[in-house]
Amino acid sequence: MVQTVASDAQLAFPWRECVQGFFLRYPNPQASHVLSVDVIARRIEERAPPEPGPLPRLVLCTSRLILKSGSLPSWVPRNIIQHTTSWVLEDSEVDLSADTPRVMSIWTRNLDHTSVLAVTEALTLRDDGPSTRMHIEADVRSGVSFRLLRRRIEKFGHKRYLSHMESSRHGLIWAIMRIAPHLVHNPQPQAPVPYRQRLLHALRPPFLDGYPLTPWQWLKKQGRRLRDKFRQRPTDTQT
Repeated sequence: MVQTVASDAQLAFPWRECVQGFFLRYPNPQASHVLSVDVIARRIEERAPPEPGPLPRLVLCTSRLILKSGSLPSWVPRNIIQHTTSWVLEDSEVDLSADTPRVMSIWTRNLDHTSVLAVTEALTLRDDGPSTRMHIEADVRSGVSFRLLRRRIEKFGHKRYLSHMESSRHGLIWAIMRIAPHLVHNPQPQAPVPYRQRLLHALRPPFLDGYPLTPWQWLKKQGRRLRDKFRQRPTDTQT
């Protein structure tokens, strides 16, 4: 069963600053799992205007390649993937016309491990006067043939995506504050976070976000490896 996500949020910042902040949001304290970001293509295209007019609509098209790190839960079968880093392709289009409402559209998808877990995201930043409306639609699916394992992987990917979605928004706000300090006096209003969600976030293992293992987590991981190695060792049989 494919997992889907749909979310709307209102950013209390002008659209122009949100677009600049999106391109400059890496690195930020909320995205330690992002290892590198490279622009692989950028061009300005002429598009037909929505209404007949003398001037064409100009659109800035950008493609970026993002390298992210991560970890797998202990219940995932061994050797299901070769490495835990993942390449993500990000394509974006920015409306350069002076007409409103202007829109920035972004599409992202992972390029490797797609047979195990494929995550695609469509994000739009729409000019809404003094603020910006952000809309997200995401699709999380797995191509593993074993049904029970496929459903468990999709649920894991769905929960992980939801936890990263909020931190990604905070990373964008952090970048906007860096490029536009005068907006600090107009902070982003935030809804109170439910107690259960805060508790789950506090108990979330840090290695799922790309952080290194703590000494206790490293010892537990080594202990599991030794236990599995001992169980797989062939026993001597007496004849």
